[in-house]
Amino acid sequence: MGIFDVNEDRIKALYKRAWYDCDRGFVDSRKYPELDHALTQFARENNCTYDEAFILAKTGKRMF
Repeated sequence: MGIFDVNEDRIKALYKRAWYDCDRGFVDSRKYPELDHALTQFARENNCTYDEAFILAKTGKRMF
């Protein structure tokens, strides 16, 4: 596992950091470049949509 690899734990951690930054409110992933890039990369590597990756980061449940 390299430093730039994206897995479930990484996108969950990035989402949680953005969630705290938004005062535990709505997270617009496009405003957080690291989260946006990680979700895009995760979606490409796992053949899922961006929204499915976002749901995984937010709830921890796989939709694909």
